[in-house]
Amino acid sequence: MKKTTAALVFLYLWTNTGTFTPPPGSKCGAPQVWSSLVHALRVVGGVEATQGSHPWLVSLRKKGLTFCGGAILSEHWIMTAAHCFSSTSRESFRSVRVVIGDFDQHIFDEEEQVFTIKGIFVHEKYHHTLPMNYDIALLELNQPIQLGKRVQPVCLPLRDDHTQPDTNCIVAGWGRTKERGHLSSTLREVQLNLVEPAKCKYVLQTVKSSMLSPQRLNRPPPALTVLCAGPETGGRDAWGLGGPLVCPVGSAGGHWVALGVTSWGKGCGRSWELNNSRPPSQRGSPGVFTDVKLMLPWIKLTLRHAELKQLGRPLSRLCSVQDGSVTDTEGVIRNPASQHRYYDNNQLCVWSINVPAGYSILIEIEHLDLENDSYCLYDRLTLSVGPQKPVGILCGVFHPRYLFLNNSHHASVFFSSDVSAVGTGFTMKYRAVPELTDPGCDTVVLVQNESNIHSPGYPQHYMNNCMFRWVIYAPQGHIIKLSLTDFELEESSRCLYDSLAVFGDLEGTEDIAVLCGISVPPPVISYHSVMVLQFTSDSSVTHRGFRAHIEFIHHSDLHQEAKPCEKKCNKDLPDDQIHTTQFDSLTGQRRVKAADPQQSSEAFDYQNFSYESSGMD
Repeated sequence: MKKTTAALVFLYLWTNTGTFTPPPGSKCGAPQVWSSLVHALRVVGGVEATQGSHPWLVSLRKKGLTFCGGAILSEHWIMTAAHCFSSTSRESFRSVRVVIGDFDQHIFDEEEQVFTIKGIFVHEKYHHTLPMNYDIALLELNQPIQLGKRVQPVCLPLRDDHTQPDTNCIVAGWGRTKERGHLSSTLREVQLNLVEPAKCKYVLQTVKSSMLSPQRLNRPPPALTVLCAGPETGGRDAWGLGGPLVCPVGSAGGHWVALGVTSWGKGCGRSWELNNSRPPSQRGSPGVFTDVKLMLPWIKLTLRHAELKQLGRPLSRLCSVQDGSVTDTEGVIRNPASQHRYYDNNQLCVWSINVPAGYSILIEIEHLDLENDSYCLYDRLTLSVGPQKPVGILCGVFHPRYLFLNNSHHASVFFSSDVSAVGTGFTMKYRAVPELTDPGCDTVVLVQNESNIHSPGYPQHYMNNCMFRWVIYAPQGHIIKLSLTDFELEESSRCLYDSLAVFGDLEGTEDIAVLCGISVPPPVISYHSVMVLQFTSDSSVTHRGFRAHIEFIHHSDLHQEAKPCEKKCNKDLPDDQIHTTQFDSLTGQRRVKAADPQQSSEAFDYQNFSYESSGMD
């Protein structure tokens, strides 16, 4: 039992993630009361919300009437839409009241609080003639908010995160329940799916082309700073202008981030799938939201400026140290600039590392001390080799020693900090290397070409207490096939001692298999164009390790090859149902997972190999 515990602790510390359960008092995006829509598949028109399920939502009122919504970012700051204050003078905004913790507007709720506004910060590029663009504002309150069970901030998205179209998000507010209908006195919520950006832009051109191409103003077409959400058939729409569009992040959906600010819409829940065949007055649109991720630099700079002003420090930049492009063949990147100091809140730093062609980049992490979280949602350091190609996402204090970006002479380093809680930051060295012949333990290796890989030290015995990871990216339209040609790891129940874990994503939320023992496993196929391998050994008993070949297979070739195997590989399933066979990490019993049409339909039975979900950093 002692050996098992040591192995699990070591695995957790380095990967720094796992199945996420929001702890009590989470700083943002973790309501202690769940929305009734979290597990709902479809909701037409929305429903009354559960009290406390939107603890970040605020009501902006004049003369007792709600005119807009907003979202709590911190004890002093509210995010809302710019158009809510585009015509508000300094004298009139003094009459605005910011109501926190409200549910039923006819009564004073248990944690309800009322505040006045100290300052309004409207995005400088917002203009009332183009109300869909840069429609965002921040409100600074005169007094701090008292946080509680039903009053919590929402998380801001991270710049390097990617949210898939069709993600189910939620909007809440006290708006109209139907077009020309009455305002709701109790909080209501509706589930909306994100719309693909190209489709969003197209449908907006059918209803508001002048907003996207304002030739009448003799201006160039503005950048599209919005995202859309809602079904083409209508029936569901956003309530409460200025309120947040919140979407779940993490495999368990335990955290919510504000991806959008409710901005605009044509009609109320109208269908928009056949707009071009309808007269302009009858056309509809999805809900239109300001894209918060695009606004992150402005948000962070505004908050940073206010914080530094309060501390009597001059505003430097969005990043407190010099970032940007670095072209030396070796160097150091750090934040803060000197040791034994703490980095600032509300930072967004980007470094671009470029070394000569023909070289690869070796990064050594010398120091890491960032605010810790299971999914690195608050402060994080990300190393990436391209759009949606992260190699490492780091926070806390535990980290790999080296990251080897094989066959890549360009890399990006992103550092972001949120509104509170800091550490002593990070220090990393980088250098251009022609190759890395035999990297040791505590290393992450990027693989972007078909190649052979092996465990550290192979064919000699691997070391005890070793952790090694391969992050593999296939070309677009391909998946990854891992063929093990030699395999010998310490055998144990559920592979708790030494193991090779296979995941379908960097965070470790898409687990495929965990392998150990002395029999060569059958090939393993990825779900998508990324596969992550993690080799782990404990404090005793070592073996020869493994050797494997990585191959990229085009989707069309995979489907052709898989057809003869369907009945053979799924002989225990109905003929009309193709599944991927796996094992449950808790019970050890075999389970089946419906195959994605974009994934492999080839199935392998890992009956002789233990399967267990593992965490990733």
